[in-house]
Amino acid sequence: MKKLFAFAIAACCAMALSATTYTCHLKVVINGDPTEQEEVPVLVTNDNGSYSMFLNNFVLWMDGFPMPVGNITITNVEGVVEHGYTTIHYTGDIDITAGDDPQFSSWVGPLLSPVPVEIVTRFTETAADANIYINLASMGQEINVSAFGVAPAPQALEGDVNHDGEVTVADIGTLIDIILSN
Repeated sequence: MKKLFAFAIAACCAMALSATTYTCHLKVVINGDPTEQEEVPVLVTNDNGSYSMFLNNFVLWMDGFPMPVGNITITNVEGVVEHGYTTIHYTGDIDITAGDDPQFSSWVGPLLSPVPVEIVTRFTETAADANIYINLASMGQEINVSAFGVAPAPQALEGDVNHDGEVTVADIGTLIDIILSN
């Protein structure tokens, strides 16, 4: 019975989804002209090497006035780990969905879909750098969004039984050893 219980717990640990929210400063340049921006949260999730990035409730500020754009999302992008950081790269069309910020009743992004983008995001546990290039040729606009941000230092991970900083299959062996030794 102990073995069955240990296996069930280990399977749950191995399927863990990790997510990190970075507080990012945005720099947006439209056709070469920079605009003022606020800090925004950027969420990056990892589901066993398949990454997603979410820039939700994106609002473009121009001359002190907001233009609610919406949610910029890429999902299920393979990550490449190199030199201590992970890179995800996506080129293609996306649908910008309406945001859910109650300050705004309408969002521009859903009117533009599908939107051709190139997104490159590099990140570690505590820092992220994202570049989003949007070419709205039909509107005569090239938009470059750069985001750089930080996340709080990670706490001990739930399920990180062997304390190596990751929840992986290696935790299963350690968990089984602990249960069987009792």
